[in-house]
Amino acid sequence: MATAWGIASMEERGRRPVATVLALVVAATVLLAGHGTLVPAAGAPAAPAPVTAPRTVPAEKPNPSYVVKPGITFNHPFRDGKRGKIHHRIVKALKNAPAGATVRVITWNFDSPYLARKFIAAHNRGVSVQIIMSRGLARSQRGNPSRSYPMMLRAFAQGDKRRPDGLKSWIRTCKQTCRGKRGSMHSKLMLVSRSGATNWIVMQGSGNFTGAAAVQQFNDWTTVTENKALYDGWMQMWDQATQDRNFPPMRFTVGNITTMFAPHKGNVDPALSVLNKVQCTGAANTADGRTKVRVANAVWGEERGARIARKLRQLDRAGCDVEIVFMMMQRRIRGILRGMRAKQMVYIYGEEADKFKDRYVHMKGLAVQGHVDGRNDGNVVLSSSENWTRLGWHSDEENIIIRGDAAMTAKYVRQVDMIYRQAPRTLSNYVNSADPDPTPRRDGYRDEGYLGPKDYPFHELEAELS
Repeated sequence: MATAWGIASMEERGRRPVATVLALVVAATVLLAGHGTLVPAAGAPAAPAPVTAPRTVPAEKPNPSYVVKPGITFNHPFRDGKRGKIHHRIVKALKNAPAGATVRVITWNFDSPYLARKFIAAHNRGVSVQIIMSRGLARSQRGNPSRSYPMMLRAFAQGDKRRPDGLKSWIRTCKQTCRGKRGSMHSKLMLVSRSGATNWIVMQGSGNFTGAAAVQQFNDWTTVTENKALYDGWMQMWDQATQDRNFPPMRFTVGNITTMFAPHKGNVDPALSVLNKVQCTGAANTADGRTKVRVANAVWGEERGARIARKLRQLDRAGCDVEIVFMMMQRRIRGILRGMRAKQMVYIYGEEADKFKDRYVHMKGLAVQGHVDGRNDGNVVLSSSENWTRLGWHSDEENIIIRGDAAMTAKYVRQVDMIYRQAPRTLSNYVNSADPDPTPRRDGYRDEGYLGPKDYPFHELEAELS
């Protein structure tokens, strides 16, 4: 049954049959003892006969020889030609998906007429497009047919009338999180079964499908291709998300890539799972033998953010080359990092900080180059949708950790170095941009001196920032 806003959740619309279940080709290695193994994933469905696009809508012609390039992509909101780099990557993969292919998206916010038209065009030529976004933000677009949610809702419904079930398209919301009982649906990812000559494409990062992600925010976007076991694992998560109910933590490793889907529920923090394996000296792949640790995470809060900050301070004191960029951070956490190389990337438009106009770092990850994972020439990148807050711990989020990719790690290090050079503010001249920075309570809360999830309005801040 549709809600009063005309938006039906997964549960309200009823569950359509899931795609044919494919066994994982590669057994998933367990990241932490006691988590079991990854069960078979719901992989890409077999492609039925192509569906002819409606005559009234011109269909783009995919290039069957197009190759999706793997690796990490960054945008730059200040520079012409670099603002939309992530969106261009998304569009190229989308426009070369042939009829019968599947495209699956989860994004906190979808608010880009440009991207919406590209997804509609793919749907019109026979691609199955299915999108999940935040219910609150979908509701905010009601009443305006030119906004992305109602535009795609209408186009997908009209185009589905003569389609087989395997090629249906839709855009939906979840009750709150898709795989948890509380928090927010905050992932940003796209899964494509085929684009051009490339199969099993996993794309994810810090950027939503919005104009703001390109013109206001520094974001990252990581692409992995031709990895069926990884793709199937992420499709299993997708199948769970479409059911809109609570699922246990999901973590698995395929080759050199570890995936961690929140809610975490007491497991090791993704960031600490990397930082705890760092040694600061004896690096064979840095000029001075010091391990480089580069951090770019937008929002830090509560004891979770403090734990990561304390670990970074420990590494800094042990001789690591640590550099941090962020958007907002609680006062106590700034105190932990005092004296370190940490800068706030917020360029202010107008006389006062305004998160809807300012340009800021929105990335949620880190890179380590040097002595890590027991190797003195190690390379690790963590790319994520997850702010380092209590809300991020139990919301729907994705984390991907890639080890052994020297080129990707070096690119991430250079990006953080560039943002750090351009960042206008240090810890000493921090500006409140949507951060009320209240005084922590002390009433026996488990993380004494830090705010509980109901005390600090991260749900409002993350909704506005994402």
